[in-house]
Amino acid sequence: MLIDAVVLAGGRSSRLGSVPKTSLVVDNTSLLEKAVVAASGVSRDCVVVGPAAPEISGSRILLTREEPPFSGPAAALMAGLRKLRAGSNASEAVLVLACDMPGIAGQLPMLVTALDSASSAIDGAISLDTHGFRQPLAALYRKYELTHAASRFSDHELIGLSMRALIEPLNLLAVPAPHGVTDDIDSWEDAARLGATEPPREAQGDTR
Repeated sequence: MLIDAVVLAGGRSSRLGSVPKTSLVVDNTSLLEKAVVAASGVSRDCVVVGPAAPEISGSRILLTREEPPFSGPAAALMAGLRKLRAGSNASEAVLVLACDMPGIAGQLPMLVTALDSASSAIDGAISLDTHGFRQPLAALYRKYELTHAASRFSDHELIGLSMRALIEPLNLLAVPAPHGVTDDIDSWEDAARLGATEPPREAQGDTR
C-alpha cells in the first residue's frame, strides 16, 4: 500500500503564549521533527502544512500553508492534499498527523497493518485513545475517500471546520492506541507531563 502523509503544524499555540508548539523539544528533538520522522517512516512523501520550518528538509518533505493562515485543521488538510502527487503517481492512502503527539510513532505501523488488511468497504484506520475517543489527526485514510469527503465543502466552508465534521461520512476502523500514545501538547501543563521543553529563544519560529 503506497502511503503519503500530511502533518498539520499551523496552529496559533495560544495556550503556550504563542511559543510555536512545533519548536518544543522532547529528547533533543523538536515536536515537528519527531512528527515528520514518524510519518516518513511509513510514507513516501510528507507534506508539512504550517509556517516555514528550516529544521526539516529532504526531497520527500514538502511545505505548504493553509489559506488564510490559522484557518483550522480541515483547511490545512485540504491544502496538504492538494500538494500531494495526483494521477498515476497518487498514493492509495494518506496518513494525517498532528505535530504535537510526541509518542505517536509506535502507533503508525498498527494503523498501516489495520488498513492494509481491511476490506475495501473500510475508508481508513483511526486511532482510538484509552478514553474511547477517536483521534482524526492520528489516522490513516484511503486517499480517494478522504479527498471526496473534504470536497463536500467549499474553501470558505473549510475555514474553522472540525476534522470530526469532515470525516463524518467515512467508514473508519478504530485501532486502539496504547496509553499516552495519542496525548498531545496544548498547554504548558501538557508539555511538562510529556517531557517537552521550550527551545532557546533564537530557535523559536515566527508565528505570524
